[in-house]
Amino acid sequence: MKLLVLRDKKPGHFNQAEGVALAVGRLAATEVARLDIRPTWFAHDDVRKIVMRRYGRDARYWLKAMYAIAAESLDTPDVIIGSGRPTIAAGILLSRFFGGVPFLYSGGIGGYDTREVSLMIVASPRAAGNPRSAWAPIPSIVDPADYPAPRRLSTPADLRGAEIALLVGGTAYRKEWPANEWDALVALIRAVAKEHGVRWRVTTSRRTPDAVGARLAQLAGEGVLAEFIDYRNAGPGSVRALFGADAVVVTEDSMSMLVEGLTAKRPVIGLRSAKVHDGYASEAISAWAAKSWAAPSFAPSLAILPLGTVTAAQFSRTLVTLEPPTLDVRGEIARLVAPVLGLEAPAI
Repeated sequence: MKLLVLRDKKPGHFNQAEGVALAVGRLAATEVARLDIRPTWFAHDDVRKIVMRRYGRDARYWLKAMYAIAAESLDTPDVIIGSGRPTIAAGILLSRFFGGVPFLYSGGIGGYDTREVSLMIVASPRAAGNPRSAWAPIPSIVDPADYPAPRRLSTPADLRGAEIALLVGGTAYRKEWPANEWDALVALIRAVAKEHGVRWRVTTSRRTPDAVGARLAQLAGEGVLAEFIDYRNAGPGSVRALFGADAVVVTEDSMSMLVEGLTAKRPVIGLRSAKVHDGYASEAISAWAAKSWAAPSFAPSLAILPLGTVTAAQFSRTLVTLEPPTLDVRGEIARLVAPVLGLEAPAI
């Protein structure tokens, strides 16, 4: 089966598309081609929506005009996969050009006629009832088979010597991080290391303010951190090894990293800013916190704590209530995709 994966500039998007491709690989042998999606100078989001609503019937023309894609030069795929707003119009146009090839999209779509989208994999259960939509954890390229099983953290005593990964983000859509919350994060790292003897493995991201990265580097220099990865130097992909820690902590601005930690079958704590506006992301994260990830016990695997007020005691009490997930996320996605592609779903 030939897959065409559409990749925009954001790792959080193209890794979702790659994750869907890996799920399809559970259903059939695949051959994956990749196409970078870069809108031309005039084809910003609103223009693409207008074109697709009013003028976009000529797929060959608009692929060239809006993306500089010569569709006739591409091999015909069996499935097209995308994630991220730039890939929506591209995926619909390519599906149309190739005669209705199925188009799978990770995420919700607004402002487009989605009748030519075969399946939208949505993060919020409230959107799962929309036409051609299904709820599943966000797809990713994380594979739990790449990591040893985490050490079980059942009591505060178990935290001594445990490795905890901390993935630090920054300001994102509808989420802000006031200075006092960065102060609280540094204080939490120090207190948990001192009181519970954990080994912090910390990474920044492209959204992390330089001043915060500098403070974390200082903690590393003082020996408070067992490992520090500065995104500015390490670049994309450097975080993946951290999912082998015994537990994962994520600033809650990153939906993808929350689910990546759970996909790696690690207990996860999300640290929430007080400046979070209600929206799709908050809705999705609330559903994940309530979801059962750890059968047969059905114990929680994800907890959300307020960064501005969390203490080392609250953090440790919460962490030891969480169990490593057992859910096969890629298998869940494969089961949703199978009927859309006319393939047999994998056994549970």
